[in-house]
Amino acid sequence: METPHRRYSISEGLQHGVRRISEGFLHMTNADRMLDLHDIGMHNVQSEYQLVSKWDEAEEALGPLQRKKSFVERKEKISSKFALINLMKGMLGAGCFSVPLAFKQSGYVAGLVIILVLGFLCALCMIKLVKCAGYLSKINQSAPLDYGNMAYKATQASYTPIRKLAPVSRMLVNTSLCVLQLGICCCFYIFVVYHLHELLEFFTHDVPSRATLFPIVLPAFILLVSLSSMRALSFVSLGGNFLMLIALAVIMFQLLTTEHKKLSELPPVTDLGGVVSAAGAILYALEGQAMVLPLENRMKKPEYMKGPFGVLSVGVGMVVVIYSFAGFFGFLAYGNDVQDSITLNLPNDHLGIFVKAVLLFVVYSGFLIQVFPIVAMIWPAIKKKLRNSCGVSTTTKRIVHFAFRYSIVVVVFLLSYAIPRLSDMVPLVGVTAGMLLALVFPSLFHLLIFLPQFECRVGFILDIFLDIVCIVIGMFFVIYGFITNVQHLMH
Repeated sequence: METPHRRYSISEGLQHGVRRISEGFLHMTNADRMLDLHDIGMHNVQSEYQLVSKWDEAEEALGPLQRKKSFVERKEKISSKFALINLMKGMLGAGCFSVPLAFKQSGYVAGLVIILVLGFLCALCMIKLVKCAGYLSKINQSAPLDYGNMAYKATQASYTPIRKLAPVSRMLVNTSLCVLQLGICCCFYIFVVYHLHELLEFFTHDVPSRATLFPIVLPAFILLVSLSSMRALSFVSLGGNFLMLIALAVIMFQLLTTEHKKLSELPPVTDLGGVVSAAGAILYALEGQAMVLPLENRMKKPEYMKGPFGVLSVGVGMVVVIYSFAGFFGFLAYGNDVQDSITLNLPNDHLGIFVKAVLLFVVYSGFLIQVFPIVAMIWPAIKKKLRNSCGVSTTTKRIVHFAFRYSIVVVVFLLSYAIPRLSDMVPLVGVTAGMLLALVFPSLFHLLIFLPQFECRVGFILDIFLDIVCIVIGMFFVIYGFITNVQHLMH
């Protein structure tokens, strides 16, 4: 999508910038090639990024009644059914294939309990995000909020001594989002190496080791992030979603028709370390908080997002059922032989190789989509410094921009090479940044907003109690899980 270049006044420039960022499009190059990540529906992609810091000043100068509607407010609205499809499409990603390993780590009974409890808590916290964002937008008469700015406004709306921590809260949320996306990129990189190794084993006998493949595929990822136009890739990603459904259907059929182990041979519960690792892997698969607010902002009837039969409850419930099925029957089919990704247990026949090739293509093409939330959150600050520097040409800025993209890929490669197993990387990402974004932050900001308005009602007290429970559970998993995973990696 290209727009003609023209000069803007300061006021027009601010409004133009806010509209461009808040709609969830990514500014790609000087030619203004952009992509709506939410519409592609890739896993864990944040479609609305941090509004420019001048937004509050612009709104204050214009007045809440005189400001123009943001693009998100003017954009064509979607039905609740389409929102449900987008939610499920975003949550049903490659993380699904690691759920059987989580059942192996925790035991099949513990795995089912964990996925049901975390599914319920995730849906509850997603509803809290929508509630908090809607309340803050209403009292501030502001544009729809993304996750980071919701954190900022929530802290500002709390007790006076806490308000000065508003910039810190936004920084924590955005940092967690960047860490989560970086972890997802690492998982994608490892996934590609694993499945490329499987394909090479099928077609040739002289196969390099997985450790050797990590640096070999690095140029392919650098080439991928060199793309300036995302329009073609957006169609590829949409096709990838269709191929992902085919792969899921084939895998589910394999899990049902293969010979199953006896339940008496499998552990119902393992130990605390296994339970925590399983919780991290399951939460990684369930992660979808970053897409909740953009979806709610696009709905014709936002009130349908919440409630026991709302989009969030139904969507997360259906995803939990699918993941429970995949995890239980995957563990039942392969037992303690289940690998880091259930796809690696598929036989290397023509059908199995087809599924692995499809998933290799889908995950590789989706890597660029996962990189761009990091670029969109960090690049504006770098660009601002370059703009303030004298004598920086457009060519130099473009070189720095691509150098920044390549540096992200190199960091992903180094982390993936250092932690080359999905069974280590997935729980580590899920139990740290994933747990903070899914349980801790939504409950904390809900508590900060509504605790000062304390009412002696059963419903209100129950809400506050659930906030505290989610924060305690989340922080336990973050601290204990991080320590456990680091100790495991050291050994």
